[in-house]
Amino acid sequence: MRKIEDGTVIDHIPAWKADLVLRVLRLQRLAKSELDVSVAVLQNVVSGRLGRKDVIKVDRWRIDENEADILCLIFPTATINYIKSWKVFKYSPMVPDTIEGRIRCPELLCISNAEREPLTTMFYTLKTERMLQCRYCDTLLDFGKIPDFVRV
Repeated sequence: MRKIEDGTVIDHIPAWKADLVLRVLRLQRLAKSELDVSVAVLQNVVSGRLGRKDVIKVDRWRIDENEADILCLIFPTATINYIKSWKVFKYSPMVPDTIEGRIRCPELLCISNAEREPLTTMFYTLKTERMLQCRYCDTLLDFGKIPDFVRV
């Protein structure tokens, strides 16, 4: 893939994990949209920092910063570079204090999973434990399990 004029590059993803990044960021929905967006995935590329890494280039699409912050929960080594008019702007993802509406609670009996309740899920981030805690039922979710519970 050529250099991109406007878009996003997600770099320093652990090797063979790009598919999880695509799912967490819901990039598959771009393929179904009418937008003129290209996604290139490089897997198992040599990296001085990680040994091996994956890279995702998204041409003509800017990944939302909230999405990038969720990504850093799962892959703390990932870096986000926004490209605008050929210029690179580095974004340093931050672990958010709360996450609303993007992750479903793993506890099936949680009120946030009840169809009759119009609640938006909310998780608090327990940064030192690398866990999320459901606001409603206190269920804990390990950062590494987030891809299994991301709302697509």
